[in-house]
Amino acid sequence: MCVACESGVRWITDDACMKCGRPSDAPVPRCRDCRDRNLAFDRARAASSYEGPARDALKSFKLRGERRTARELARWMVPPALSLGGADVIAWVPSTRRSEAERGFNPAEELARRLSRSLAVPVTRLLRKTRETADQAGLSGAARRENLRDAFAAVTTRIPARVLLVDDVMTTGTTVNECAAALKAKGAKRVTVVTFARAP
Repeated sequence: MCVACESGVRWITDDACMKCGRPSDAPVPRCRDCRDRNLAFDRARAASSYEGPARDALKSFKLRGERRTARELARWMVPPALSLGGADVIAWVPSTRRSEAERGFNPAEELARRLSRSLAVPVTRLLRKTRETADQAGLSGAARRENLRDAFAAVTTRIPARVLLVDDVMTTGTTVNECAAALKAKGAKRVTVVTFARAP
């Protein structure tokens, strides 16, 4: 991302929902995305709003195989990750076998491994996809929740107390919420979420 594009990104600082990280004009305790939902994750933060140059950069990374982009995207994720407090381990949202085979990599895992180096926190695979699911793009909130219901499970029965969960973008929060629920079902006490982008 060039200097001009970087300056055109809407970086998220305190102007967001304090629970789910959705960008807003001012800090709010809960926003329209999360106020009526019983969420499994404790807090979520993102580096940028999913629009403009940030969206273009993420699409290049995910859809055009620009894996080297992960280093810069993860660098921008460090401040929001630090704002969430400490973690015992970093984990990532698993991809479907189909999407990982098509891309040749899992974007969330790439970001998690880069972030691990910056934060000096170990990274490990804690989750697996229990079944193939439809692409979330274009689905309503209710359809997203139904699509991902019970779609994730922990790969071990010994989950550390504090988990930092990494994904590339958060839209409604359904995916990370299902992942957090799976982690807490196996003993995690606190699950926080960091993504590069958050849908406005």
